[in-house]
Amino acid sequence: MAAPAAPDGGFWGWMAVVACFMGNVIGDGVMYSFGIFLPKFKEYFQCGSGEVSTINSIQMGVTFASGPIASYMTNRLGWRLTTVIGSVLASAGLCLSAVAPSVFFLYFSAGGLLGLGLGIIYLPRLDCITQYFDKKRPFVTGIAICGSGIGTFIMAPLTDVLLNMYDWKICLVILGGICFTNCFFGLMFQPLPKSQDEDSIGCEKMGDTNSETLLKGGAEPETAKETFGEMFHLLRDWAFMLFAVSNFLTSLGYPIPYTFVPDNAIHLGLTERQGSYLVGLIGISNTIARVVLGALSQKLNRLFLYNTCLVICGITMAVSNFFQPMMAAIFSVDCTLAVANATLIPALNSSAVTVIEPVISNTTSWACDPYVGQLIYVNCYGVTSAAYVLLTTLVLADLLGADKFTNSFGLLLLFQGVATFIGPPVVGFMFDAFGSYNEGFLLMGIMIALSGLMLYPIPCIKTMLTKGRIPVSARDPERESDRDSEREVEGEVEGEHSDEERLNV
Repeated sequence: MAAPAAPDGGFWGWMAVVACFMGNVIGDGVMYSFGIFLPKFKEYFQCGSGEVSTINSIQMGVTFASGPIASYMTNRLGWRLTTVIGSVLASAGLCLSAVAPSVFFLYFSAGGLLGLGLGIIYLPRLDCITQYFDKKRPFVTGIAICGSGIGTFIMAPLTDVLLNMYDWKICLVILGGICFTNCFFGLMFQPLPKSQDEDSIGCEKMGDTNSETLLKGGAEPETAKETFGEMFHLLRDWAFMLFAVSNFLTSLGYPIPYTFVPDNAIHLGLTERQGSYLVGLIGISNTIARVVLGALSQKLNRLFLYNTCLVICGITMAVSNFFQPMMAAIFSVDCTLAVANATLIPALNSSAVTVIEPVISNTTSWACDPYVGQLIYVNCYGVTSAAYVLLTTLVLADLLGADKFTNSFGLLLLFQGVATFIGPPVVGFMFDAFGSYNEGFLLMGIMIALSGLMLYPIPCIKTMLTKGRIPVSARDPERESDRDSEREVEGEVEGEHSDEERLNV
């Protein structure tokens, strides 16, 4: 039976884009705004920041690390039923958190259960639009993934408003109801028709992959053994492993700004409100960049665009706290005089302030304002990190093909989840050791830049493999085994021919 072709549109194709967009609004919006509850948990359970912050770490880590589970469920149950199950689990995690007797119970409910639900619904929505679109895939993926930034922008203030109106327990139940509405959007993922020939077309029903309604002779859904068997073979594929290691390094630094930019702003002398604005700017710039990069990826080489954005992202993170000193040096501004004048202002009377106001306004240049330096950083990060979120799926499909996307992306999420567990605690411990975020940001910036640099040789390696310049041991083992079997068959045929010649003689 022929594999279903991507229709590149159609009613259900665009409905899938809408459903994917709303899934990102709800799922990512809840996850990235969940930190607003942490002060409430600290106050209610009388525990420290370390204990409470573990909830977020578990939640994000499980969300990404549940990729293989989501991959198996998507192969076995289909997009619709997998999304419904994940939405119910996420909703249950939020509602159970409302009756949590201790912070350790929140590790299970708000951390594990909510994270598992969000992770399960993440893969099928991206897989659906990947299968529905081919030529328009970069553009529609950019539109759909914009829901993540918009969801963060909407859900964070909404959660704050709800906390001001109701108790935090009621707020969690309300958010649980919002997560449950994602079941409706999951039903919009209409399975692609499976055609046996030009005259017969069968459609897969929701979760009915083994149903008799499928055409006889149709492809059976993958079993757990087949799914994990293919994942094992992917671990032997040099292109996938190179991309997976790159994603691991990127994921070490990806959550750092969302976690530490507000606290870093305070240590730079900014206000808490300015720190929250910086996080909001990351979401806004990230959302706009996803649409732009989605369009650019149709014109430019996706892998080169992806790599370049990661390198720039890593460099800007490494020097994030040095933008303001660099600007002062470039424009030859003496910021120490500005600080001295600012310190003297409270001691002056109103008339004196009026006299020296022009001098202070000229001296206190924008180059001396650390807020300007942080604005440059968060906007650069928001734009360049959009490539990581948007182009990862596209580059993966380009490298391995759409037929391997579900299992390869599920396994890739496992790499991302493990890295998410590691990155933020490392930066936190480095801050405790050095009393500054400079060292932690520098380390994670180097990791992100390295993740982009290591992928540049992929086209050259592919070309060398094609021309046979790389030894057999460095090639794809699956392809080499196929070539060996072909050589054995050819050898047997040649042996038969030689035997016939001897008999004739």
